[in-house]
Amino acid sequence: MSDLSELRRAKEMLAELAGEFLVQRERLKVSDWADRYRIVPSKSSPEGGRWRTDRTPYAREVLDALSPDSDVQEVVIMAAAQVLKTEVVLNWAFSVIDQDPASMLIVQPTEKAVKDFVSQRLDPAIEAMPTIREKVPPARRRDSGNRITEKNYPGGVLYLGWANSPSELASKPIKYLAMDEVDRYPISLKDEGSPVKLAEQRTANFPRRKIVKTSTPKIRGASVITDEYESSSMAQYWVPCPHCGEHQVLEFPHLRWEKDKDEDGKTVHKTWTAHYVCQANGCIIEETAKPQMLANGEWRHRHPERKKKGYHINGLYSPVGLGFSWGERAQKFVEAKSDPAKLQTFVNLHLGEPY
Repeated sequence: MSDLSELRRAKEMLAELAGEFLVQRERLKVSDWADRYRIVPSKSSPEGGRWRTDRTPYAREVLDALSPDSDVQEVVIMAAAQVLKTEVVLNWAFSVIDQDPASMLIVQPTEKAVKDFVSQRLDPAIEAMPTIREKVPPARRRDSGNRITEKNYPGGVLYLGWANSPSELASKPIKYLAMDEVDRYPISLKDEGSPVKLAEQRTANFPRRKIVKTSTPKIRGASVITDEYESSSMAQYWVPCPHCGEHQVLEFPHLRWEKDKDEDGKTVHKTWTAHYVCQANGCIIEETAKPQMLANGEWRHRHPERKKKGYHINGLYSPVGLGFSWGERAQKFVEAKSDPAKLQTFVNLHLGEPY
């Protein structure tokens, strides 16, 4: 073989190696990463298996705001229970571990909430994904360096802390911060002040930091997440009517319902039927149209100029078969409307609004 041929082959091999390196180092948007690698364990969700962002299309923009190439530094999610919040945090955390490693802190309201989060959501998800499992050795291995509140991986550490412990919030600088259910945090920690501000301070040394705050809200006037959302871009998810095409925000006052009846016309108390009335033209929208509506929806920001991106979404957007149906939410409202305490629970957990 001539020297020229050998040189050409060497260049080809180098190009191949460089190409493989670039593929390995490719940094995906968080939603694309989740679609490619995320496995949802059946222990954590009624829909275990491979993650599909298309199942919850409203998650895509929120996830991508947390991507390495996004200039968004702060995201606020005010949402109904079991809609959007925790899966966004998990997808982001795993994406960080795999392709943008740095130190990260996830804060839960209490120590018990941390233990529940780790045992029910975090550890099962790590075990289900080979991509992450090989980077985060199980805590049961003596040489892993990992324990319940600290997950080591190449390039960083994932810390798990709770809001009523100043020592958990005030030490160690971190680049990425996720604060879950902030309306369940104490307002102040003795002489330390707000736990939210205390945790935020840990990111001060990182110009490319990212912070996520999530919660279902509680009482207006004493709701941290409401204040955070109202100082953000204030986005809502607009979906098109399947009949007239007019976009609108799904709102509970436009839901209509009735108790189902059997063939003899007698009321069947355990099942309710509900439909939505289009705000633009009065079209009757059945819940079976929801997948089409969600797929063609879009976030619209009331204040797009604001750097802090905020998202609000209620339980009416839950995908069909995942969470309460429209009829079940209507039934919950009827059962709660005459009791102020139960009504607050409905407004907070189902509508994702402060009471």
